[in-house]
Amino acid sequence: MKRANEWLIVFLLAGIAGSAFASDLRVRVFERGGNAPLPGVAVCLGTPARLNQFGAMLTDPGGYAVFSDIPQTALLVTASKAGFKAEQENVVTTNMDRMLVLSLSAGGGGSQCQLDSVGGSQTASGLDVSRFAINNGASRTAQRTVTLDSRVAGEPTQFRASERADMLDAQWQGYSGKAPFELSAGAGKKVVYFQVRRHATINGADLEVLSPVVRDSITLSP
Repeated sequence: MKRANEWLIVFLLAGIAGSAFASDLRVRVFERGGNAPLPGVAVCLGTPARLNQFGAMLTDPGGYAVFSDIPQTALLVTASKAGFKAEQENVVTTNMDRMLVLSLSAGGGGSQCQLDSVGGSQTASGLDVSRFAINNGASRTAQRTVTLDSRVAGEPTQFRASERADMLDAQWQGYSGKAPFELSAGAGKKVVYFQVRRHATINGADLEVLSPVVRDSITLSP
């Protein structure tokens, strides 16, 4: 199938139950005019204001980039690679799996997908806590108030932290790479769980992308 702009877009829908998030958006990129998939293409999922808001990664040897747990809304896919003209396509995600096939023509120009991590790929959500430590990795503290040191690949807007693994008592706060946290009373080993998210409001809907939960421990000995 060939459109006037000469790039191929195929949507494959599979009826998979969901709620506020789609299971997958699979993007596959080919070189225009050929059957070979293109590896190493930077693919961004986001909005016109922030192309990589919901993730950015390089296509694998099969030409695939897979985004999981994406919000149900109108999003923009951007694909770019050195030596090729970048392409963009608007997609409206639902609670069903979807596949988008793009073909890139030789040349240059177009909007470029920028990876947050140099020369590599990110998690599908675009958020990854690459470092988390209490008091910069100290093993003991005499004070209940400690500092949570973190470094995140991506652009988090908020974080939460708790001594509960389910984090049900944790409130989202504005993200800081050095955030104060109060340990529970009583001497002994304290385990702190930490998570970040990117939160946005689009078309009146609150959307979020979550990082995996990480943890660190410290011994309180007042």
